[in-house]
Amino acid sequence: MKNGAEYENTDENLSNTTDSIYKSSLFHGQNQNPEKVALLNDSASSSDTEQSPYEEVAVNISNTDDPNTLCLTFRSMLIGILLGCIMAFTSQFFAFRTSPLDLNIGILVLISYMIVELMSKILPNRIFNITINPGPFTMKEYALITIMASSGLRTYEGIETLTIQRFHFKYNLGHFNSVLFLLIVHALAISFSGILKRYLIWPGFMIWPKTLMTCSLIRTLIHENEFTEDHSRWKITRLKFFWLIVLCQFLWYWLPGCIFPLLSFFSWICIMSPKNAVLSQVTGACGLGFGAIEFDWVAYLDTPILVPFW
Repeated sequence: MKNGAEYENTDENLSNTTDSIYKSSLFHGQNQNPEKVALLNDSASSSDTEQSPYEEVAVNISNTDDPNTLCLTFRSMLIGILLGCIMAFTSQFFAFRTSPLDLNIGILVLISYMIVELMSKILPNRIFNITINPGPFTMKEYALITIMASSGLRTYEGIETLTIQRFHFKYNLGHFNSVLFLLIVHALAISFSGILKRYLIWPGFMIWPKTLMTCSLIRTLIHENEFTEDHSRWKITRLKFFWLIVLCQFLWYWLPGCIFPLLSFFSWICIMSPKNAVLSQVTGACGLGFGAIEFDWVAYLDTPILVPFW
């Protein structure tokens, strides 16, 4: 991982790097044998093939690694396991409610950030000759905590299958067989991701928008005093800009959430003919929703501020 000072010249050198990648035959697939394309873990791969051709990815994600950066530490394992258990219980408990509690990875990153900042200040450096607080948290520790805790964010379809069998078909599989069934389903999913990572993860031109935004948020919290050098007199750090946007979202949500709930989903077409059943099915909130205006993104969309329109 790179320190904040190493990112100062990223914007200046990025355009030359991306232009060379865009012009290369490797990116466009011209006169290239797929078996000879170098991937991230191949010894024949170069910095150009490992660098993403997308500026958003290249600026936020480093294509080099510092093996001396702390990653697997006592505090990262402790926080990751605790948050994973809490998130798994919370998401599964609220999954059976009529109005489930929506927990996404952005909330998880913020919660872990507050916990790690508190632990870095109150934990002693050593206990029984074991180092438990070696210094400031690193980006690798944040990423490890996020990966461990995010595994319990969502409910899995295997649990829904067991629930339907038990309550609708009166077939109880038993605790041991149920746990074994869930482990097999999860292991099968992980095995597929491991098989396909050579083609979906390692190539530099692959992009995962939601993961990119999570990495950008982690980098913002780590390099809190970093700002873009330009000629403008208005300068603000990444962390201050982030909390400013959070404050604006908090203040705005009071309008569609409490003060004027009609703004959550406003179907202006239905007002012209409220008794038209076909028009209500096409444009209404309980129908297809064509032409409706919504000001509450949390109720109907999946984090549009986190993931832009690709």
